[in-house]
Amino acid sequence: MSRGTGEDGEADGARPGRDEGPVPEDMGRARLSAALDELGERVFGGRDGARRAAPLLERWDREIGVHTSLDSGHEALAAARVDWALCDAEPPGAAPGDTWAWRAATGRVPGIEPSPLYRLLATTQAGIFEVWPGAPLLLRDRLRGLCVRVDEPAPWLGESRRAAALWELRLAFGTGAAWICRTPIEYPLAIAPLLQRAHEGHWRAPQRIDLTPWRRQRLRWARDRRGEDPRSFFSGL
Repeated sequence: MSRGTGEDGEADGARPGRDEGPVPEDMGRARLSAALDELGERVFGGRDGARRAAPLLERWDREIGVHTSLDSGHEALAAARVDWALCDAEPPGAAPGDTWAWRAATGRVPGIEPSPLYRLLATTQAGIFEVWPGAPLLLRDRLRGLCVRVDEPAPWLGESRRAAALWELRLAFGTGAAWICRTPIEYPLAIAPLLQRAHEGHWRAPQRIDLTPWRRQRLRWARDRRGEDPRSFFSGL
């Protein structure tokens, strides 16, 4: 993942020696979720943090929609919103990749010491993944084409030899391992061909992959299920 020059002009925000040490090998969803919550609170908590978060969270609400407690999976949606503001979205005027999580991971947020764990969180990746059952699960990002295995039990998916679910996930990548960070957000599996079409279009006209329209339509679909083919909600993306 490329990172830009920060406010202080340091290329990649690197500060040698301040974040040395290995990432723990016993990572898992519960630990990563708690770590994201902690980092989000440290970066976005208090008066200064609220000012950092406000323009990004307002952008999410404007472009995707406002989640409420009536939405199914509200907690997962709320976490995805904060994680996006922390790990994916650049603050106004920032260089590409210079997110608040990356600034924290490289010692550029006052009061936060950089660490290998924060660097791991800053380089997590969100995507919409086809899920093949098994131990480990096989995940395929339908927009980017990335395939990865994760040691995540999901017995309710059965033993099918074909894709059994379509999930929006945030993944963390360690040395020779990958982990799911949050509770999956379910999308209708029937839209996989539309994602494939978008994937092919990306390679014909390279550009940064944006989950915004898919997230917006997924929120609409989840609120307005009336038996129609879900592809009608996502066509044209």
